[in-house]
Amino acid sequence: MANPYLEWVDKDTQTQKLEIVDKVFIGRSCKGVNPQKRILVNHEQVSRDHAVISRGINDLQITDMSKNGTWINGTRMAAGSSGSLVDGDSVSLGDFSCQVNYPDDFTAAKDRPVFTDFTRVTPAEVVVTNLVADVREFTTFSQANASADVYALMKEIIETFSTIITKFKGTIKDYAGDAVYAFWDHNVEPIAAQAVLACQAAIEQTQMTEKIRSKLSKKNIAVDNLQMGWGITTGKVTLSHYGSRAADLALVGDCTNLAFRLSGLANKELSEKIVICSQTAKLVQDQISIKDLGSIPIKGREGRENVFALYRPR
Repeated sequence: MANPYLEWVDKDTQTQKLEIVDKVFIGRSCKGVNPQKRILVNHEQVSRDHAVISRGINDLQITDMSKNGTWINGTRMAAGSSGSLVDGDSVSLGDFSCQVNYPDDFTAAKDRPVFTDFTRVTPAEVVVTNLVADVREFTTFSQANASADVYALMKEIIETFSTIITKFKGTIKDYAGDAVYAFWDHNVEPIAAQAVLACQAAIEQTQMTEKIRSKLSKKNIAVDNLQMGWGITTGKVTLSHYGSRAADLALVGDCTNLAFRLSGLANKELSEKIVICSQTAKLVQDQISIKDLGSIPIKGREGRENVFALYRPR
């Protein structure tokens, strides 16, 4: 084939291929789309228009438009986001999976018949590891500095931290004011492996904070005092949606709330920069150095929590 193409095995175990001339839509109905430019997947967790793969000059771009998620090589895309596809990438949604193939002369890097109109957004209880990175004294910083300086700081943090999260196969959930929130879905990899990836991401983020401080302090001396705290937790959440937008993905559970609480304590009430829950500590202790901080009370929660500090890979 002269063009990039998608290849998959259908329900009858037959290999199917579809060339990507300009765009290919994947979904349960894809109404109004030329049959030669769509892949229909009859599955209750697949949206009517779930994802689109577009042909660029040098590569392919995939955009998630779903409510239940699109996975690239086993990593969930952030809801509503776009990303590049390279030769050999696997795209999965619902019970469907296909492989991306580039022809040799392509210049990019190589590193059913009845459908309903309703997509069931299935609340599912899953195990995740949450990572929250929070700026210390952000309200004071915002009050004392011009909005352009505040924007420059958060832009640098978000772009730098997002790159690190993607590097360690996490999913960016939200930019909540002065916090960056990401999660690792344990349905894809073993729980311990995902927890370790989240901790490695946090460690690298702490290392990059000094570079952010050095870069921006030349323009705004107040950034010299930039401090951040990280909270990491592992546990069960209900993953579903609020509202009608694809980006309204919700992770509801005690461990999510705890991650935000721990990020607020880190590098503040607690001197350690990265604070993790006991469940995460059990999962990563063989690969990453940790320190038991004991049992502490946490504002807004009953009882006490045994928490740990995270240091570095062994």
